[in-house]
Amino acid sequence: MTLKRTTIPRPIGSAAGILAVSLLLYSVVGALWGLLRPAHTGTLREEGRVAIDVTMVSVEFVSFASFVIATGLLAVIVSLGVYITSPATRGPGMLWWLILVAAVSAFSFLTVGTVTSGLLHAAADLGSLSEGDRVSIVPALSPGIGWLAAPFMGALAYWCCALVTPDTEAEPLPIQ
Repeated sequence: MTLKRTTIPRPIGSAAGILAVSLLLYSVVGALWGLLRPAHTGTLREEGRVAIDVTMVSVEFVSFASFVIATGLLAVIVSLGVYITSPATRGPGMLWWLILVAAVSAFSFLTVGTVTSGLLHAAADLGSLSEGDRVSIVPALSPGIGWLAAPFMGALAYWCCALVTPDTEAEPLPIQ
């Protein structure tokens, strides 16, 4: 009895590689985003209350805008990279795959970033803090419509490349 060796079809292998690279890229950049994410700072008052310092910057808006911009730009980079490096897989199937990959990767970006910012701005045990201590708090981010930025920008970049790329086979010229 001989064992039959099976090979993974090239399009499936390419799709799995794209997913792996995208998740890794988004996770690394998400960790950096979590470290750079702004936080509310304040002073601990009596009974565990925190007096938040007044700032001119909206911490929530900066977090949302940076999430949308970062995930959107990463989706464009991944889509352009796939289009340029893998001409054999070009087509509507890859476009839909990149939309799904961008959505899943944006989730990993937010998850890793939230964990990283939580570790950086970890709330100490309230029993160990005393009145007058400085604390920083990172508000939770709920992207809402921002979830659509990465899939949309990635699909738009891929689609635009498909529109402007000339056919590899030139049409025959009519005989005159």
